[in-house]
Amino acid sequence: MAHKHSVPTIFVVLGATGDLMAKKIIPALFHLYEKKELPSNFKFVGVSRRDWNDDDLRRHIEAILSVKVPHASRASIEGFLELAIYHKLVFDSRDDYIGLKDALRRIDDEKGMCSNKLMYLSVPPQFYPEILENMKRAGLHEECAPQGQGEGWTRIVIEKPFGNDEKSAKSLDALLARIFHEDQIYRVDHYLAKETFQNILAFRFYNDLFEDAWGNSLIETVYLRELENVGVEDRGSFYDPLGALRDVGQNHMLQMAALIAMDQPAGLTADAIRAKRAEILQKLRPLSKDEIAAQTFRAQYEGYHSIRGVRPNSPTETYFRVRFGIDHQNWQGVQFIMEAGKRIIDPREHREVTEIEVLFRHPSPCLCPPGKHYRDRIVFRQDPKEGISIHFWAKKPGFTMEIEERTFEFDIKGREAGEERSQYTEEYEKLLRDCMEGDQTLFISSKEIAAMWRFVDPIEKGWQKGLVPLRHYVPDSSAVTVEAQVIDEPKPESKLVKEIAVFGLGKMGANVARQLDDKGWRVVVANRSPGLVDALKKEGFEGVYTIRELTSAVKAPRVIWMMITAGQGIDEFLFGTKGTAKNPGHEGLVDHLRKGDIVIDAANSFYEDTVRRAKLLAKRGIRFMDVGFSGGPSGARHGGSLMIGGEEKLFNYLEPLFKDLSVPGGYSHFGAAGSGHFVKMVHNGIEYGMMQSLAEGFALMKKSPFKLDLQKIANIYNRGSVIESRLVGWLEDAFQMYGKELKSVSGSVAYTGEGEWTVKTGKKLNMKLPAIEDAFRFRVRSKQKPSYMGKILSALRNRFGGHSIDNKK
Repeated sequence: MAHKHSVPTIFVVLGATGDLMAKKIIPALFHLYEKKELPSNFKFVGVSRRDWNDDDLRRHIEAILSVKVPHASRASIEGFLELAIYHKLVFDSRDDYIGLKDALRRIDDEKGMCSNKLMYLSVPPQFYPEILENMKRAGLHEECAPQGQGEGWTRIVIEKPFGNDEKSAKSLDALLARIFHEDQIYRVDHYLAKETFQNILAFRFYNDLFEDAWGNSLIETVYLRELENVGVEDRGSFYDPLGALRDVGQNHMLQMAALIAMDQPAGLTADAIRAKRAEILQKLRPLSKDEIAAQTFRAQYEGYHSIRGVRPNSPTETYFRVRFGIDHQNWQGVQFIMEAGKRIIDPREHREVTEIEVLFRHPSPCLCPPGKHYRDRIVFRQDPKEGISIHFWAKKPGFTMEIEERTFEFDIKGREAGEERSQYTEEYEKLLRDCMEGDQTLFISSKEIAAMWRFVDPIEKGWQKGLVPLRHYVPDSSAVTVEAQVIDEPKPESKLVKEIAVFGLGKMGANVARQLDDKGWRVVVANRSPGLVDALKKEGFEGVYTIRELTSAVKAPRVIWMMITAGQGIDEFLFGTKGTAKNPGHEGLVDHLRKGDIVIDAANSFYEDTVRRAKLLAKRGIRFMDVGFSGGPSGARHGGSLMIGGEEKLFNYLEPLFKDLSVPGGYSHFGAAGSGHFVKMVHNGIEYGMMQSLAEGFALMKKSPFKLDLQKIANIYNRGSVIESRLVGWLEDAFQMYGKELKSVSGSVAYTGEGEWTVKTGKKLNMKLPAIEDAFRFRVRSKQKPSYMGKILSALRNRFGGHSIDNKK
């Protein structure tokens, strides 16, 4: 290995008599020495302000080893002690840094070459600025070789906390950047070196079990936990200015979230992995004041104020719980809940626990007993037993379909729970070795630090302003973790009652009714033709046959979901018709509504018609929203993409409805009435163009001089190519279902108006839309000139929208 060559390496620890040295650094270095993982020409320089000599330092190290590694052989200890030398340095004395520089130069002179130098700041963070400035003045930051070339490097290692907020972190980072290059800086978060959390990357990116669906299509909630039996004890003066959120939440727990949510890196290099961690951390959604009040919890254990170094009446939290989200397309709608605290026992384990629990969504529809949902989960556990467990459901042996939970267990170390081990030692062995190897994978980048503080700062400021009361808990119990679960479920921001009437039970409307029924809504259904109502009544729905019955069946303020195909009498349904002697008129929906009732037009209506209807309804005091619904019958059944227009206050009131009908994060409000249908109109125009290009390309390949398998081409196009898409997938399905010649599929393409509206709107706004216009004109011409391209388009419409392949309309 690179670190074992003959270039000498000097490991300098500033703060050699401190707690970090005793608990982590010395035991880790000794184990590396025993495993012959230290460089072959290695020196350890302990630096502190005490009037010590080499023997004093060695006695100190020996005392540490007697406690931390009691079974070490005498020969190993003596050999290790020979590596250690001492240097006195007072942090604020510039001359002492020059003296350290001279001492290191003398070692270089003895070796006859420039040594590699690893400078470890094992000191309280408030001393960093002064130490770093003095190091620069003395030239301790300098490297013998040009940056990134050869040996004689100098690297600096610093421990968290990296500042107390984003501003101080940026200030520290700017100071570091002024003195060192980024590849010289090693910022320690020892959680990244834990085997369990390193295994998350292996579990995700080396296996095909879950990664393709990893994100909101598979996962509902991610729990991040660190519940410790120990308290603050003798760390009061260090801990009290920080609190639990800054001590472990801002760093350890957000890094755990990053490992779960990060995209696959381009490779296993430090730069690639750190870039993906930073990228997902930058997507953390900061909480507003209202969200801080509703989604965070803080508490302090009784007796905390009696600890030495803690301020009287200190408001510092020793436990917190925070619910948050990530603004990434794969994680929209997924809840992340992190909690950490001291003197707490996990209510399930009855002991301390450090773990990540990934809770999957239940199947939809769920074949579950009333009031229960089966959910699978994966647990990445660091304590009390390092391992990964997959929890799933299986049938119990016997005659009946009785389900029970089963578990796949993977024990990372083969170590039994409760077996003693040296805390932190293994992580620090890995970290120190990587520092000397020059591998920054397990070290935090400046971008990650800034992103984590950007998320945590508003919470800290909100707590300081009293947005969240500081609660208290009995130490060595689990009660506070149960109390804190009050923040887990979003509080209803709307007083909307889950009751709705759905009119229009075609492919889309019937599935909307089914999906809402699954989500606990009371759904009353109606349709122009009674047969579809009868069919849904057999499924258990409440069905009615007239507008009067429909409006009478739901309570005011009524919510009417209207899903009538555009152009099929929406105005007549809403407003009725005037009668004549020969043709009696009929009442419309509005004749049976009251002021304050709500109509939602979820058909693909032309946006100008929508604007007009909204104004007419407003004159009667009836509220209105328009919803462009994409996703076809499958989306209507299991969650679609909703583009919504209408008054913002009304959108907020109806938001629970839109959330229940969409894929996670798959709904958005775009403005005044008509905006939703406008966005959906353009969506469908784009769809025309995309489908046309597919049809043209595949028709060209059919006429090529080669005997091409179009289904295989569709398959390969949909496996990582630039044009990979659901449309290409549906085309592959169509070839598989109807054959490559698509003989049973009409070459004349039906169309429903959206493409034409998009073209007309473009002309009205003085914009040329050649791709969309050509696609629309092709469909018009296909009525007289059927073609293979038309067959492809008809087949695509059938696969995603359930449209007829005959197209005789």
